Amino acid sequence: MIRIFPFLALLCCFSLAMAPSVRAELPLGVPVDGPTFRGTLAAADASGKLRFADAGKPLEILAADLAWWGALAEPAAGAQIILADGGTIVADGVRIEAEQVHGRSQSLRPFKLPLELVAGIILQPPADRATLDAWTARIAAASGQTDRLLLDNGDELTGSVAGLTEKIVPLESDEGKVDVGVDKVAAIIFNPTLVHKSRASGPRMLLGFADGSRLTAIELIADAGGARLKLAGGAELKTATDEIAALQPLGGKVVYLSDLKPISYRHVPYLQLEWPFYADRNVLGSRLRAGGRSFAKGLGMHSPSRITYDLDRPYRRLDAELAIDEEAADRGSVIFRVLVDDGRGAWTERATSEVIRGGQSPVPISVDLSGAKRVSLLVDYADRADELDHADWLNARLVR
Repeated sequence: MIRIFPFLALLCCFSLAMAPSVRAELPLGVPVDGPTFRGTLAAADASGKLRFADAGKPLEILAADLAWWGALAEPAAGAQIILADGGTIVADGVRIEAEQVHGRSQSLRPFKLPLELVAGIILQPPADRATLDAWTARIAAASGQTDRLLLDNGDELTGSVAGLTEKIVPLESDEGKVDVGVDKVAAIIFNPTLVHKSRASGPRMLLGFADGSRLTAIELIADAGGARLKLAGGAELKTATDEIAALQPLGGKVVYLSDLKPISYRHVPYLQLEWPFYADRNVLGSRLRAGGRSFAKGLGMHSPSRITYDLDRPYRRLDAELAIDEEAADRGSVIFRVLVDDGRGAWTERATSEVIRGGQSPVPISVDLSGAKRVSLLVDYADRADELDHADWLNARLVR
């Protein structure tokens, strides 16, 4: 016993020391109001009620009362199906038959989608994140009246895609039908005039999956047996509940600034280069990333700049996380400011951040909006003029 006791004591101390870190690995949930929590998604029903489980007691919360839960994953290897509503499915074995896109996914069970819900397919995704983001944005913003094949050598072919198999993409053009090898096609952009682009309004959920797929569901039903989600276009997809890695309700008690149209925006160039702002993207047009995480909602701005919004109703506060985007490669430094106008044209500064530098973890901010009729978000210089000041207002949202 004399020899065993020290070992047991050491084991006990080790277990106690490890317990908090194990708990910390559970996904973080951020309610609209109240303390954060950590847990795993256990269930969801058609009424919008969500249930999370952790090492303690289960937590039930309405989707409308949740800001977000979990963290978005970067896409795994495989083709990427870009949906008309902005969603992405990472898939293998993608084929097109009878106006349906078929595929299988690490996270989603074998599926088929009406072709009209698909804006394009990236068959050979580039490894560089920024380049992949640019391809995704290009497909989403495509114009024209034909299908297009983007070849790996930089050429483009136009016509009508007649299908997709494991080896060929049949293309019908003015010059006749040609079978293009899949290994030569980097991406397919479908005729934008035939794509069903209407997006859902009202309550919905942005879902992130373990394989990096991202979808917006108008309904989510989940339990221990699995999850079923319905897309705005009517398609239904199935997955295991534990494949859902992130959940962000939309149309609840928060309104994201990136979903609103500003009444003004101004950037003052340090030299001559003018920077626009981006909604749900950083100032280079890539997805928002900071602190090792990816964010679906937010604003990308560059110093010095100011963006202003009219408030259509009373809001209690403005919440966000402040950061320099990861594309600045640990450089850049800015000061974030929030000003409000009570309707009489007199602006009052309600919040000023510390200096936020590249490589720093996102810093949460919560700003009182009582009496505000307009709100302005400013990004100012800090250490080195405007050098790589790629500022992100992550999850910038108005709270009702």
